[in-house]
Amino acid sequence: MSTALLLLSLMYPLCAQAQSNDCAALLREHLKTDLTLSVQAFDQTEGQGFRALAEGALCAREAGDLIEAYIAATGAKASSLRWHLAQMRATQGDSEAAIRAARTVLDEPKDRQPGQLRWNDYVLATIAFLERDREALQRHRDAVAAGREEHFGNALNLKLLDALLSHYERSYAYATAHIE
Repeated sequence: MSTALLLLSLMYPLCAQAQSNDCAALLREHLKTDLTLSVQAFDQTEGQGFRALAEGALCAREAGDLIEAYIAATGAKASSLRWHLAQMRATQGDSEAAIRAARTVLDEPKDRQPGQLRWNDYVLATIAFLERDREALQRHRDAVAAGREEHFGNALNLKLLDALLSHYERSYAYATAHIE
């Protein structure tokens, strides 16, 4: 093994530990400042709330912890918070927690209307990926694809679902980092 490779192999655990410490410090900081933000600022504003930790998926676990703390502190009911919690848990590799959170955002079943966001199919496709059910992932992905011209959100969500299919054997974090 070359000296450079040896040095890199010894430094990686130190870098990972430093990142972990940085994420923990960021979480502590945001717990002091972000629990009083509006739902809009906490959940939907780049660089604020959980998004400050989630950027680049480096602190996904802590971003999820911050979302849970925000919900507990504020009693916020916005389904987008629970969906983002599901995404953070999936990104960190905690499929069980991600699936639990994702199931809470499913809408009541109703007849499909033209121009409708195919939300449940998008969520169910994501759950299928996490459950390693390729057939269900494909079926729900196809339902989202069928509505891509009806609602702009279907076209956006389809890109993510296609990445989940293209990288089915990989992690959620990997697949969502490779959206085309």
